[in-house]
Amino acid sequence: MGRHIRERRNRAGLSQAQLAALAAISAAGLRDLEQGRVLRPRPDTLRRLAAALSLTAAETDALIELGHDPDGDPGGLRIEVLGPLRVTIGAHPVDLGSPTRRVLLALLALSPNTVVPRDELTEQLWGSPQAAPLLQTHVSRLRARLAGQPVAISAVGDGYRLDVTADQLDLLAFRQASAQARSLAAHGQPEEVLRRLQQAVAMWHGAPLADLPGLQTHPALVDLGRQRRACAIEYADAGAPPQQALAALLPLAEADPLDEPVCLRLMTALAATGQRAAALAAYEALRRGLRDELGVDPGPELEQAHRTLLGGPAGHVPEQLPAAPHRFSGRQSDLARLDGLLAGWPGRAPLVCTISGMAGVGKSTLAVHWAHAVRDAFPDGRLYLDLRGYDPGRAAMSSGEVIRALLEALQPGARLPHAPHALAAHYRSLVAGRRVLILLDNARDAEQVRPALPGAPGAMVLVTSRDQLTGLAAAQHAQPVRLGVFTAAEARSFLAYRLGEQRIAAEPAAVADIVEACGRLPLALAVVAARAATHPHFTLAALAAELRGGHGTLSALEISDRAADVRTVFMHSYRDLRPAEAAMFRLLALHPGPEVSVAAAARLADVAGTEARRTLRELAAAHLIEEPSPGRFRFHDLLRAFARELVLAVDSVADRAAASRRMVGHYLHTAAAGTLLLAPRRDPIGLAEGSSGQPLADHRDAMDWFRTEYPVLLAVADVADGPYLWQLAWAMLTYQDRAGYWQDWAELQDKALRAAERSGDRLGAAHSQRGRGRALAWLGHPDARTPLHRAMDLFAALGDIASLGHVELDLSVVEELQGRADLALRHAERGVALFERAGHQAGMANALNNICVQLAELGRHEDSVRYGHRALALLRELGDRRGEAATHDSLGVAYLHLGDHGRALADFAQAYRLFEEVGDRPGCGDVLLHLGDAHRAAGADTDAVAAWRAALAIFEELNLADAEKALQRLAIPVG
Repeated sequence: MGRHIRERRNRAGLSQAQLAALAAISAAGLRDLEQGRVLRPRPDTLRRLAAALSLTAAETDALIELGHDPDGDPGGLRIEVLGPLRVTIGAHPVDLGSPTRRVLLALLALSPNTVVPRDELTEQLWGSPQAAPLLQTHVSRLRARLAGQPVAISAVGDGYRLDVTADQLDLLAFRQASAQARSLAAHGQPEEVLRRLQQAVAMWHGAPLADLPGLQTHPALVDLGRQRRACAIEYADAGAPPQQALAALLPLAEADPLDEPVCLRLMTALAATGQRAAALAAYEALRRGLRDELGVDPGPELEQAHRTLLGGPAGHVPEQLPAAPHRFSGRQSDLARLDGLLAGWPGRAPLVCTISGMAGVGKSTLAVHWAHAVRDAFPDGRLYLDLRGYDPGRAAMSSGEVIRALLEALQPGARLPHAPHALAAHYRSLVAGRRVLILLDNARDAEQVRPALPGAPGAMVLVTSRDQLTGLAAAQHAQPVRLGVFTAAEARSFLAYRLGEQRIAAEPAAVADIVEACGRLPLALAVVAARAATHPHFTLAALAAELRGGHGTLSALEISDRAADVRTVFMHSYRDLRPAEAAMFRLLALHPGPEVSVAAAARLADVAGTEARRTLRELAAAHLIEEPSPGRFRFHDLLRAFARELVLAVDSVADRAAASRRMVGHYLHTAAAGTLLLAPRRDPIGLAEGSSGQPLADHRDAMDWFRTEYPVLLAVADVADGPYLWQLAWAMLTYQDRAGYWQDWAELQDKALRAAERSGDRLGAAHSQRGRGRALAWLGHPDARTPLHRAMDLFAALGDIASLGHVELDLSVVEELQGRADLALRHAERGVALFERAGHQAGMANALNNICVQLAELGRHEDSVRYGHRALALLRELGDRRGEAATHDSLGVAYLHLGDHGRALADFAQAYRLFEEVGDRPGCGDVLLHLGDAHRAAGADTDAVAAWRAALAIFEELNLADAEKALQRLAIPVG
């Protein structure tokens, strides 16, 4: 084991002291491990070593196995609270069961060998001292988990006590080592003091009980934090090796950035390890925090330490930042993010931060403004370079030019090496340990920037780019700040800052129009503001009308300064794209939005899915599109307008039409497959020719797809025509029904009907009339019968017997909803006859269920049950889960009227489970209403109210009229 650790350490390039500091153990302890003097180290020690060495999970397990002596004591119980709660027996973790039992053991372990009163435990666990029976149950189960171990949870008087030794509980071992250190200090034994303190500090592996947030304000835990702080300070003062002192002090400094004694010792340790710039950064962060939060300055000891550090070597201090923006507004969250990165920077490595975003979003303005705000934090200089990554008139700087320019700023007039590698080495040596801010503006890509990143602590590098620079985040741990467009409030403040609050307040509607037309893009807003300022006699309403005019937003934003012209700025980014990326960018303008998936983009561009994903991510990295969620992409409004201009100018009419057909076909075929997963017994239709759809696995996958793509499907319906439109309306119907989108359903069927009638498509008109009638029925429209009768005429002319049966069932539902059970029964019986004639089993099952419902309404409950069971048997044979749900609901109503509450409750419970499984929210609401009725009839009023309230929540969520039924049952006044 010792040889294994030593080999891994050497491979990682770490000294014993460095590895010990990273693993928070003593250097002497690590030395003993490597030399074989420790035969059975604690598993948590080996885990910390494995983490410090970046071992995999399998390698970690192997290391722990090496440390296990199969011939010796397998190891006893170990409880650790000096970090996340951990309980082990030997090398094996103990599962304590519920979170409540973990908290219970933690409370007892915080007061070891001391009685903790029952009231205190129940108050902490459940917020009530009356939960004593619960406490007794959890104590018993906790004892069972620890059975066979030499530890006891004893009931003593009016409380419980955890009886443990220092070998079993790290808290006791920590207190024992700390007390021994203080005793030895009183007897003048500094070496032994340091050794005991080293042992005490090494026992910590995080904040105490860090995984139990509910205990963080417990007095015992707060006091334990104070003990940890005192021990770490004593350890540093006792002459701890600087690396080990750092390991003990850094967590404390992060937990309380305003702790002056901790910061003083942290600065000393950093300076002792050669991290002078990091020590200065720690002081600066503390100084700013004290001033901002308490309005005071650091104490004299810290001031003296700071002056001592500043007495180091000084040289030329460059000051290259451009002038700060005259007027800057908004971006508070982004500024706070940058402030947080600087304040939390420990200084042990260079800090690299990237600000990325689309063209015109204000990256450079934000970076320069913030750089000026924090200039005092960088006493060794502020450097600035425009890398010209997107300059339309000049070539981008090469990496060699970047390094040379930075060296000339640091050493003006000095003779510099010629060889690129020598230049880079000289640059890294020159900035090592210096507290400098390097702002690299308008970077083209990561390769242009990477050679300019320092190799030693001290400097902060701030990079702006239209590229996301993910390579820097992956390899150099760069911290990303992704800049979006303004919020509406920020956009208004931006205009008010430039035009005056009075002018803005005078035309609020025009201001809102301007903000919307500019897509909240700072560059576009700046152009409009400049135009308004130049022409103070122009009304803002006139400018808003100009932006909305037929000549297009981008044309309205044209100005003579090409560097600030929105279209010119976008064009430069577009010209940098590869042909495949440029083609995808243009074709995306044909997608109606609001978001496009990888699968849809692949069909639009007629490429493979893997190629589409790669291309979309490249466009997102260039900030020409956004990726708001994994695998889904969208345009900024102005970039959509720009892409639209390009696709009309570059791609032929035929190519555009073909791409649109592929796109609409993709959504049609996917929706059609999805609706048959939601309703497997629904009669399929012949689809218009088009591309294949996206594969969907099952009904849950289909529900998720419809839920995600629903706004897109509505937008696609706006651009579809002919058979594509009525078939898409047919394919969306099941989801709209399940989700309660009945108004959308009716409007889409209207649109589909008009398209079918325009093209003389009788089949499309028949399906659209039926779909429209069904939607109107659920909306409670009095004229729902008319489109259904027209559908019946059309289906009769087409000779479609099964569809006639479906329309009879639709008419049955209309009559049922209007309280005419006798007419509803007649239509259902006609449906049965038509389905028998057509040999349509699924239709027959639904018709039988409908008869079950109508018979119950007419008071013929025994007949209703008989028909319900006939329907249920057929539906189960067909595998129609939603039909089963509806029939269980119908049977429950029948049994409820027969007074068989047990069977009614069972059927309602099964119906609810099935409706929920298939994602039918209105169906769930209906069943909950009936379930509440059954509970009330059985005398369980509390359960009845709970069911009705749950039904009301669903109906209100879906904005359904059935909410009135729930309100009436709950005796809440309607309206």
